[in-house]
Amino acid sequence: MSKSNFLLARQAARTLRDIHKYSEKQWGPETADKYIADLYAAMKQAAVKPENGQLRAHRAVPFLMVAVREHFIVYDRIEKDIVILTLLNQRRDIERVISELEPSFLIEIKRLRESMA
Repeated sequence: MSKSNFLLARQAARTLRDIHKYSEKQWGPETADKYIADLYAAMKQAAVKPENGQLRAHRAVPFLMVAVREHFIVYDRIEKDIVILTLLNQRRDIERVISELEPSFLIEIKRLRESMA
């Protein structure tokens, strides 16, 4: 099996910081750290088996998505790796949020693909 990695898009990195900050405030640092660790474990698993994500092919920008605890990890394949585009709370209107983020997704995915070529 080849080694696969994941990259974090800027939006994903910001969202992870926000999730940790919110979780720490609500439930304390140990719970926040555990939640983030669970999200990272899921991102690593998605990198190893990206096909396990639900393909959202009907979008203008197709992407894959996997549920982890209270969030969806939204990602795309780039070469043998994946890029984590963002993380979304499962209670949000996923389609609306993605459509609002879509232009920045396109730009960042294009830049990442170019840098890996």
